[in-house]
Amino acid sequence: MSNESKPPVLILDERVPTLFVDYDGVLHRGHAFLDESNEIFLDTGIPLFEFSPLLVSLLEPWPEVEIVLTTTWLSRLPVDEVVSYLPLRLARRVVGTTQGYRARFGDWKTGIARTYIIRAYVFEHRLRNWLAIVDSVYGAHDLSTDFLALEPHLVLLDSQRGIGEAQAQQRIRDWLAEVHGADRCSD
Repeated sequence: MSNESKPPVLILDERVPTLFVDYDGVLHRGHAFLDESNEIFLDTGIPLFEFSPLLVSLLEPWPEVEIVLTTTWLSRLPVDEVVSYLPLRLARRVVGTTQGYRARFGDWKTGIARTYIIRAYVFEHRLRNWLAIVDSVYGAHDLSTDFLALEPHLVLLDSQRGIGEAQAQQRIRDWLAEVHGADRCSD
């Protein structure tokens, strides 16, 4: 018998369906800028949050789905203000943000910081049923573990199409159906 201690086992047992949502390149095409008067505008010149009604519609049949914001807006604006830009039916679903989670310097350098931060949130909150819709998430293979493959949980979007792209919408619908089907089978 060995005296070596085994690392603690992480159990992902929180079943609430959780959707990680970025703003830029997801809920609208393009990237936002904050001007000197604290006005937000997009580099594409289109209206902010053009795809918010679409996300409201996709989530409508699933009232238990919660949202965690993972937008870079959190680094420039207070959380309440960031949430206030969402339609009320989405804002009510927001249960947290990835603000305060820090990636390692090397992760910023290699471009996998956002994936690292999302994974840290998932681990801390022991999320089992989650999906991240973002326009910049890399390193899923490198950050996957023996008990959690990240690739199936990440939807990388084209920032010029966001969730307006039919494939992105279908991926969200498939995840919603899969999560709700799995929960029914395990009860």
